Amino acid sequence: MIAKVGFIGVGAMGEPMAANLLRAGFAVQVMAHRNRAPVERLLAQGATEGETPRELGAHNDLVMVCISNDEAVRQVTLGKDGLVHAGHPGLIVVDASTISPLTSQEVAESLKEAGIHFLDAPISGGQGGAQAGTLSIMVGGPEDSYEQALPVLQAMGSSVTYIGANGSALVVKLSNNLIVGAMLTAISEGLTLAAKCGVEADVTQQVLSTATARSWILQERVPSSLLAGNLEPGFKLELMRKDMGLAQDLGHAAGVPMFLTALVHQLYTQAEGLGKGELDCFAISQLYTDATGVNLASGDQTQ
Repeated sequence: MIAKVGFIGVGAMGEPMAANLLRAGFAVQVMAHRNRAPVERLLAQGATEGETPRELGAHNDLVMVCISNDEAVRQVTLGKDGLVHAGHPGLIVVDASTISPLTSQEVAESLKEAGIHFLDAPISGGQGGAQAGTLSIMVGGPEDSYEQALPVLQAMGSSVTYIGANGSALVVKLSNNLIVGAMLTAISEGLTLAAKCGVEADVTQQVLSTATARSWILQERVPSSLLAGNLEPGFKLELMRKDMGLAQDLGHAAGVPMFLTALVHQLYTQAEGLGKGELDCFAISQLYTDATGVNLASGDQTQ
């Protein structure tokens, strides 16, 4: 039975996830990855602190990892002070990062040689889902390790689905994100077109939310982001660009044409090049509003 959980990467998503584990009664040990402030907040809620991944691996039954890219995951798992050096029989590592399925499989094999079980468990639901404990969590890896980790995952998500072998959950997550990235672009294009033609963005959003174009993004995210003029990052544009690139690479490796993903990836690359990478991924809309002079936040047709 898992009672002690280490958590590496307590950022925008990881901090509320770790807080939910504390509320569920798990003993949680955290370490700073980039920013110390979330660690201090979690310590105030009852967490303890470790200095290295090796330490967290030695002192816990399961270690959650929630960081930004392939190289960071390799470092905390296989690096000099990585989890691979502190494994003990039965240790489970659960990686909630969105990385290449191929990288995840490589890490899983290396940890397996050290007797450590590895699960890829990418998440969807944004900061709101992380705070509410309603994330959708996809899991790939050994099924017996998944069954052991399930109570931990259920403390952070309302939908936990076992997909299959290592890397399979990341395939599903990248499929999700390439669809989301394309939807954000299409919604931005549609709302800008309507606004430029004289229809206020909030009116268009209300109508489309009950029409065949309706979606969770159009119904929930557009009002709280575009219409509110709020591009504070729930999921950074630079991370969406990264995920679209990973999806392209996976498609290339699998022999799947990625026509739309390639185009949308270029739009996110342009937006990041224009300095929008730290904004929310819905900042892709600014490619359209900057080009046309409309203001989706206020509903005015001109700036």
